[in-house]
Amino acid sequence: MNPIRMKYKPHRPRSLGEMISSAAFLGMAGWLFLEAQSLPETTPAWRGIGLYICAFFCALGAFRFAISALWERLFRPGDQ
Repeated sequence: MNPIRMKYKPHRPRSLGEMISSAAFLGMAGWLFLEAQSLPETTPAWRGIGLYICAFFCALGAFRFAISALWERLFRPGDQ
C-alpha cells in the first residue's frame, strides 16, 4: 500500500504525560516572558530578545497538538 495515499488514523486521546508536558511548556513560556519583562534596562538587549524567543517557542510547544491538527486540516483536505 502506498504510504502517501494511506488514510490517517483518528487521533487517540491525550495521555496524562502529554498533558503534563503541555502544562510545563506553557508554564515555562509564562515564566520566561515575565523574566524578560523584569530585566533591567542596564542588561544587554540580546538577553531580553533571547528570552522572548524562548518564551515563544515554549508556547508553541504547549500548543503542539492544536498546531498539528490545524496543519493537518489545512494541508490534507482530502484525507478528512
